[in-house]
Amino acid sequence: MISKSTIVRQHSDIVSSPCDGETVMMSIEKGNYYGMEPVASRIWELIGKPAKVGDIIDMLTDEYEVSHEDCEKDVLYFLNELASDNMIEVVF
Repeated sequence: MISKSTIVRQHSDIVSSPCDGETVMMSIEKGNYYGMEPVASRIWELIGKPAKVGDIIDMLTDEYEVSHEDCEKDVLYFLNELASDNMIEVVF
């Protein structure tokens, strides 16, 4: 379970490319394609290198008009979904 203190990064087996403000990704392992809307694409960009989830939430609340509480809930949900699909790695 990912929390605000968890450090995450993109999984090395995921190939991604920006496309019109969104990100298109492919899992080499599974052969699946994924598309991400702009905010999800921004999160993906932020975890290109290891990043603490709490720092990501802080950056997003500075960049977008969203409450810290809503941002935290959405980011944690999204990152946990990516983790369950083996799209990100937890860094200790």
